[in-house]
Amino acid sequence: MKLIKPIFITAGVLLLGLQGLQAQAPCDTITGTICKSIIADTVFNPYVTGVLGNWRANKSYTYYARRTEQDPTTATTNIRRDGTFKDFTAFWAFQSNKLGSQIDTGRWVWNSELTLFNRKGFEVENRDPLGRYNAGLYGYNLTMPVAVVQNSRYRESAYEGFEDYVFTTQLCDTACAAKRHIDYSDWLSSIDTTQSHTGLRSLRVAGGEAVVLSFELQGTAQDDQMPKLNFVTKAIDCASGVLDNISTGKDILLPVFKPVPGKRMLISAWVKETGDATLRANYTENRIRVVFGNTAFTFHVSGNIIEGWQRYEGVFTIPDTATRIDISLEATGANTAYFDDLRVHPFNANMKSFAFHPVNLRLMAELDENNYATLYEYDDDGTLIRLKKETQRGVKTIKETRSALVK
Repeated sequence: MKLIKPIFITAGVLLLGLQGLQAQAPCDTITGTICKSIIADTVFNPYVTGVLGNWRANKSYTYYARRTEQDPTTATTNIRRDGTFKDFTAFWAFQSNKLGSQIDTGRWVWNSELTLFNRKGFEVENRDPLGRYNAGLYGYNLTMPVAVVQNSRYRESAYEGFEDYVFTTQLCDTACAAKRHIDYSDWLSSIDTTQSHTGLRSLRVAGGEAVVLSFELQGTAQDDQMPKLNFVTKAIDCASGVLDNISTGKDILLPVFKPVPGKRMLISAWVKETGDATLRANYTENRIRVVFGNTAFTFHVSGNIIEGWQRYEGVFTIPDTATRIDISLEATGANTAYFDDLRVHPFNANMKSFAFHPVNLRLMAELDENNYATLYEYDDDGTLIRLKKETQRGVKTIKETRSALVK
């Protein structure tokens, strides 16, 4: 049994430029540099933007009760009729000539509540009765799931594989792009196609340089507030209380990556340095730093070099008084470092991530809970021919198939 209601807390961040719009052009031509949300920064029509009018599942309920036939020693069983619920209580009932929910909480128990949707209608967060959250991160213009996380809220986890920054579905929708959950757009020129741990791309950091992203921190209380629509009325000649406009606040938009102070977190990534990896037992001229004001955590690679790549994995705790987190990918020596498959999520969470081909959207890699990859290879017809597994001892082929048609 599912109870549904309109969910409007997950309207996406659809941004448009304010200056230089040409209504007659086939695409909006934007000559200005200011981008504003058409939902949170102005009055808007909630039915046009999808804030209202779309019904989504809210909670899923399961009925728990004894069966009428509960004695296992009964000699005869009528499988056509036996197995009915004893004293069944309906979920829905008519009240004042209206059908509404009349929930017996001792029998109807909810097991899943959907809490967040993105602007394309995909579920990105849910929770269970114990308060445990699950989240899904979408990429490729919100068309493909790039990570799924158990025991984490949507805004507490982040994954970046640097694959979909060149992915577009239309030319007209890129002038004022929506905010990404974790955004390296300022380093597009450093996203490299010559090296990759999975997929086709990685982030190139030149020797002696660093790439730093900053994120705000936010407690849980503000996230639990339901956004509200503000209805403003006015009086006209023939009536009063006529609707004038509708507006809302920024809390209606999906949050970007905003970890919670006091939380224990895990960071993981892969790195490759220039030079001959076969002559080196360890990469020493790179590091990842996580900084909270005067408090900093520094991480180095460990384990074997696998096909030229070495793995990061480290744990840190966000200070209770911190308000911002800086994640710095650094090449500390003369060699160039390539970073790929960056993850940040709560220590007690479980993440799996995915890399797709940016043109045909075929699955190229699936990364497990420890950030080790399962690689998928295809032939020219798009048929899966080889399956490889990355392990601590190297990449192993675990399945290979070939097929052909007689011409």
